[in-house]
Amino acid sequence: MSGAGVPYLVLCVDDEELLLDLCRLFLERSGVLKVDTATSAVTALEILKEKEYDAIISDYEMPGMNGVEFLKKIRALDGLIPFIMFTGRGREEVVIDALNNGADFYLQKGGEPKSQFAELKSKVEYAIRQKQAENLLKQEREQLLSIFDSLEQMVYVSDPHTYEILYVNKNFQKFLRKEVIGKTCYEEFQNLKEPCSFCTNKEIIERKPLPCIWNYYNSYYDRHFSIVDRIINWPDGREVRLEVATDITEEKRTYEELNAAYEELASSENELKLQFHELMESREKLKESEERYRTVVENSQDIFYRSDAQGNLVMVSPSVLPIYGADSLDELLGKDIASVFYKNPSDREKFLQTLYEKGSVYNYEILLEKKDGTPIWISVNAHFYYDADGKTAGVEGNIRDITKIKMAVNALRESEELYRFLVDHIEDGVFIVQDDLLVYCNNTYAKMIGYEVEEILGTIMYDHISPETRDVLISKCYHASVPSVVLESSEIQLMHKDNVTKIPVLLSLSLGEYKGERACIGTVHHVEEICLRIEDSLRESRAILSSILKESPVPQFVIDTNHVVIHWNDALSAFSGISPDDIIGTNKHWRAFYPQPRPCIADLILDGKTDELEKWYGDKARPSSFIKDAWSSTDFFPNLGENGKWLHYTGALLRNVNGEVWGALETLEDITEQIMNEEGLQAAIKKLNLLSDITRHDILNTLTVLNGAVDIIREECEEFDDSNILPYLVPVDKALDTIHRQILFTRDYQNLGIKAPLWQSLHELIEEEIVHILSPGVNFHQEETGYLIFADSMFGRVLANLVDNTLRHGGVVTRVNVSTQVKDEALHVFYSDNGKGIVDSLKERIFERGFGSHTGYGLFLIREILSITNISIRETGKPGEGAVFEMIIPSGFFKRDDN
Repeated sequence: MSGAGVPYLVLCVDDEELLLDLCRLFLERSGVLKVDTATSAVTALEILKEKEYDAIISDYEMPGMNGVEFLKKIRALDGLIPFIMFTGRGREEVVIDALNNGADFYLQKGGEPKSQFAELKSKVEYAIRQKQAENLLKQEREQLLSIFDSLEQMVYVSDPHTYEILYVNKNFQKFLRKEVIGKTCYEEFQNLKEPCSFCTNKEIIERKPLPCIWNYYNSYYDRHFSIVDRIINWPDGREVRLEVATDITEEKRTYEELNAAYEELASSENELKLQFHELMESREKLKESEERYRTVVENSQDIFYRSDAQGNLVMVSPSVLPIYGADSLDELLGKDIASVFYKNPSDREKFLQTLYEKGSVYNYEILLEKKDGTPIWISVNAHFYYDADGKTAGVEGNIRDITKIKMAVNALRESEELYRFLVDHIEDGVFIVQDDLLVYCNNTYAKMIGYEVEEILGTIMYDHISPETRDVLISKCYHASVPSVVLESSEIQLMHKDNVTKIPVLLSLSLGEYKGERACIGTVHHVEEICLRIEDSLRESRAILSSILKESPVPQFVIDTNHVVIHWNDALSAFSGISPDDIIGTNKHWRAFYPQPRPCIADLILDGKTDELEKWYGDKARPSSFIKDAWSSTDFFPNLGENGKWLHYTGALLRNVNGEVWGALETLEDITEQIMNEEGLQAAIKKLNLLSDITRHDILNTLTVLNGAVDIIREECEEFDDSNILPYLVPVDKALDTIHRQILFTRDYQNLGIKAPLWQSLHELIEEEIVHILSPGVNFHQEETGYLIFADSMFGRVLANLVDNTLRHGGVVTRVNVSTQVKDEALHVFYSDNGKGIVDSLKERIFERGFGSHTGYGLFLIREILSITNISIRETGKPGEGAVFEMIIPSGFFKRDDN
């Protein structure tokens, strides 16, 4: 690949080695291109494995693999490398096939080599520069979008007036899991049929550039978000809505689950105390009656057990069966407690040691193991019991399965640790206030106002709020109901520890309960940090866009509504010799082109003075076919360069998102070399035509001599009755007639494509080439023919040849019609007659060279003339009902004739 100051590398592929040498010779003359060659597409593919090129030139007809097949292989390997089809095959289907498969240009061989290779060189260089420019713009755009894609928050941009979604970053796209660009925000984000009632568009437009910061629960996605909205300028000039949303769902749900877990734990503790009290009462009653004791044991939901002095289970209530997973008590009685029931048998010794030291235990937690090996946590209340002699007989007590409670407590502890970790590490400040005192805050909040957490806890919360908003906030808190939201993302000022500095923050405040009592729970976010991050991103975006414009290879400048230059890019600076510092801020942009002050084309269209374009530019100024309100012109500027330059320049209006004009842009292209090539080409063509005329004249004279000689020979044979020689004269007559027809065809064909295509009135050409030729007995009708056609200067010959074809081959013709119809963005022009028509087998052959009577070149010449400007033609009539020739003019090559 070429670099700065290095020629572009081009690979030329053709099976004719002499043509390859000629191609290299012409293309390398200027030093801009360096050409390698290959005699087949297969060889070229091998070369491309080892070396990279800036462009490829390829023939169509080659052994092994034709040019289109080679093009498909190239596009599969590299979709961007410029590819120019340079071939002697000019069939329409070959051209279409090449362009449809990604060819950048199609150039037909033949004609004068110098002009042909000059055009080939121009197309190669243009294609390379165009691809390089496209790659640069793509890279710059990707850098611009990566700014938002690098953010962890969800970011989207929409039009605040139409609600159209213009952009979403990668994080948001991953969350949405669907394509939303170009759709409306309220349908895609809220599943609504009309704009959201809570939409902040109006608010952020009124308070721009200040942001709107708020919290919101999205029921469609079941998520909570902390949102920052503001108005920014989009690269296309529009004011758009930028929303940065942080998903706070998990933090919010963790906080709610933590409160619920605290309440559940408190309820469980009360229940355990009540059950333990009941158990103690049951124990006293057991002493009074063994029978009553057994009844209680057998029906209790808790497990009552007794072990002997050796640690074997001697009694247990039936409630143990579903908990342990046994089928009957016989499976359990008599078993060693430590080895059968304990998860860790050594825990039995620790339990007995505690029991010996204290005499009894309450709510002693032990990890047991079910029959299937599943661990189970139990809470034990136990003591020693004694025999009649007062000796320790064993241990008895009650057991409760606390596995679920244990898991809940562990989950609660993990939730609390997670909650505390999240709160202590988020960027927002978090605090809880009860009875006006700050009972909790995270490190972020304390640091924000200059304190350590230990210093600020227990202080009066409202002392840390600026007096301007303190009273209003206190009033709202005292009059709010529980639970309720007091504030959502309201901007207030906190007082720093120094009692001087005021910190602007966004405060969200709600009322609820904390540890069973009324409390205010709030979050604060530093406003300046959000603004700085967004402004840095926007500043970088503007710098990227400015860089794209500044480094564009196309010379251009921009003026504002006062005609003051606000942009003068490097390409124009190098082209004109005037630096941006000397011209920006002035209205002297004319200095680059004219010796005296006068308006440029950008000045005239900016002031709406397009009626004065003819005064300054004559008939050279033309409205653009692609850009609204843009005008182009071509002219020679003698003051540019050493010998002057030819420039093609275009002026266009610049509008903001409201359609208001804020300036004008003018771009310039140096076409001096192109003009010189065209002038040289015209001179060469003129000489060639003169030579052709002389040669054709001499050949026709020679044919006249030969025809006369043949006539004399025929007369001599008839006079002397020598009929044996006459058959030999028949092929001679045919050959002379063929030569005569071919010479006549060169007269028609020599001017084809010489002059540049131009806009021509279809209606006027019909009047000149059809109406004036048809005989009075033929009725002519035309419909919707008020169009201008961009075609070769011989387009009128097309209509004349169609009339000639009707008169020669249509038989008895009494009606000719011309009409148009716009279909699929193309203009279809129909020429029809009511003659005998054309059979289906000949509909395509009639356009072949030499087919038919007379010269055999009429319809062939028609197709050649039309193909110069991509116009196709076909015959679609029904045999016996007349001929219908349909010309298809592509978009951009026709327009309404307003005259």
